[in-house]
Amino acid sequence: MIYSYCKRCNLESPGDTCTGCGKRAAVSAQMDQWSIASNPVMDGRVWRAALIALSSASLLLMAVVFGMEAAVNGGEAAGVLFRGSLPRMILALVPVGMAVTLLFLLLQGQEVDVFKLDAQGAHLRTWHGPQKWKSWARLQSADPSKNVPQQDGSVVHLSQERHLLWKDVAQVQYRPARAVIALYHTPHIAPLVLRLPPEEYELAKAYVGKYCKGK
Repeated sequence: MIYSYCKRCNLESPGDTCTGCGKRAAVSAQMDQWSIASNPVMDGRVWRAALIALSSASLLLMAVVFGMEAAVNGGEAAGVLFRGSLPRMILALVPVGMAVTLLFLLLQGQEVDVFKLDAQGAHLRTWHGPQKWKSWARLQSADPSKNVPQQDGSVVHLSQERHLLWKDVAQVQYRPARAVIALYHTPHIAPLVLRLPPEEYELAKAYVGKYCKGK
């Protein structure tokens, strides 16, 4: 949704017109902002990443263990070791790791991603409840200085923030089927991913395209 900031009234208003003085904001004072609430335990991307990481680690460990056994004591000794219980013990790391992942994700609870596009660039801030265990479950420090009181009396905690200036964007990928826009500082590496409600996609696409022509 488009918001605008009026310097004269020091007021942020929905749309491109100030609700205080009624004047239309300059293009540079207009921003597109939206939020996405999610629960990490319900995010399939997290589970896929955990499964791939745990499976890869187990297979790598197995290759190292049996490779060293074969190198030191020969292939026959490695075969005897392989027929024992060690492979099952190593592969058990996968379900155990997934169970630990489930515990951590349950402790994390719901989070809200707030995205903003303005004349400078794209910005992402992730918020969750102020409970310390929610930060610890994300392997983050529970820094109380990141707790922000809200108008309704509640408190939210700033989990992370990312900022990418338009001048630093090297590549843009539009994925309308998933309502996603990926902004790359370095091509193909660690993009800032803008996840959008489907009804907000075209507006955000036009806003990004205005500052990232030909990228």
